[in-house]
Amino acid sequence: MTNIEKAKSRFVIVGIAMAVIVAIQLIPVGPRDPAVSPSLSIYETQPVPASVRNVLQRSCADCHSNQTVWPWYSYIAPVSWIVANDVHRARGKMNLSEWGTYPPKKRADRLEMICDQVLNDEMPEGAYALVHRNARLTQEERETVCNWTQNTTPAKP
Repeated sequence: MTNIEKAKSRFVIVGIAMAVIVAIQLIPVGPRDPAVSPSLSIYETQPVPASVRNVLQRSCADCHSNQTVWPWYSYIAPVSWIVANDVHRARGKMNLSEWGTYPPKKRADRLEMICDQVLNDEMPEGAYALVHRNARLTQEERETVCNWTQNTTPAKP
């Protein structure tokens, strides 16, 4: 194969790759944020001290609420697919915007889960905390959140 043929082959491969990259941008990821009813949020249905509210909003709400702040890279496929999938999964596990729809048992389970995952440094997830440095929690914040979850009785719907 001559140098000219090799160059043409590379050009074709790069052209196809570019076409694929452009084409996948047209594949939608679906609705991003469902409608929010403020009266159903954890902040309206459960006593949440300001210190805990700050942590929840800064470190949890982007994935675990219907009020996600979507970063610029979440609009570029295929990263958009990964981010949307992560948020969808997180909302399925716990959604701070829909807390008021949970029965007391589920609320109690979620409060326990919050404490366990925060104390064990499982939340916020490592990849998220790596990109969103302000989401990282100090040991004091972890303890504050966990103390709140342990001393909170889930409000009845």
